[in-house]
Amino acid sequence: MTQSQHPSTSAISEASGGADAAARLKVLVVGATGFLGAKILRNLSLDETAAVLAMSRKGAPSGGVAGVEWARGDMMDPASLDRALQGVDVVVSSANSYMKGSLDTDFQGNKNLIEAAARAKVSRFVFLSIVSCEAAPAVPHFHAKKVAEDLIKKSGVPYVFVRAPSFLDQSTDYIAKAVKAGKFQGIGDKTTRWSYVLTDDLAFNLAKAATYPGAEIANQTIDVGWSDGPKNQQELADIISSVINKRLKIQIIPWWIIRVAARPVKLFSTLGYDLIQMFLFFRTGLYVSNISKHERFFGPAPTSHDVITRWARDQQLIP
Repeated sequence: MTQSQHPSTSAISEASGGADAAARLKVLVVGATGFLGAKILRNLSLDETAAVLAMSRKGAPSGGVAGVEWARGDMMDPASLDRALQGVDVVVSSANSYMKGSLDTDFQGNKNLIEAAARAKVSRFVFLSIVSCEAAPAVPHFHAKKVAEDLIKKSGVPYVFVRAPSFLDQSTDYIAKAVKAGKFQGIGDKTTRWSYVLTDDLAFNLAKAATYPGAEIANQTIDVGWSDGPKNQQELADIISSVINKRLKIQIIPWWIIRVAARPVKLFSTLGYDLIQMFLFFRTGLYVSNISKHERFFGPAPTSHDVITRWARDQQLIP
């Protein structure tokens, strides 16, 4: 299927011109019940150009975001995806299953979703990917992103790949927990740099990619990150210490321990092995965002100090 068989971005451009309900883009968020997906929903719910539809295997959760409709859908069930995608203009997907110890969603689920999006002839597929995933075939969930990117390109669906680096924060914020105890727990060494993003900022970027009115965003691969570049573990610890005005004790798990742990961990934990391979990839120095397109499409990238200040406030590390 070629791109000419899909609708142009005119529907997106027209929807950006006003808030009329009939003209609004119908945006489906896949992965909407996740930590990041919920933040994407909140951002889109504030966008008057978007009519937001969220997909869940179980339907609407309790305490959902106001103004968001819910559709039942399962990435492992193609028929349910066809139903959920009826009338949809834009798909935003942050879905993954690797943190649950499975890559079913990351491989077969993504394949099903991409094929359903092609059948539905959506105008744009916004896909959460990973910085430098093409250089990391040994990291299973990084490789899954590259496979999905290739499938989307082959499908002919107009796309935007938003490539994220390492998350500064998680649903369980391990960095904040350690900082509250006066420690910074790092990986590998104090000199190797890699890029980071705050999930609040990433959710904003993904939502903006969904409703961006210009056709020039079509088929773009956009790294996101910080304006002052990647940070090593010492630099990150120093910025956090400066923001919270408290000296932190730095504890680093060296590369050799991570490398030695890989083989035994692989025997009993798919997720553990995946994460170890990810950490070892950090050592290559390739996990670095090129933010030129970030600033072109999403506005100025934040500084590390700004991000860490907002993060520290959210985590009640500072008033």
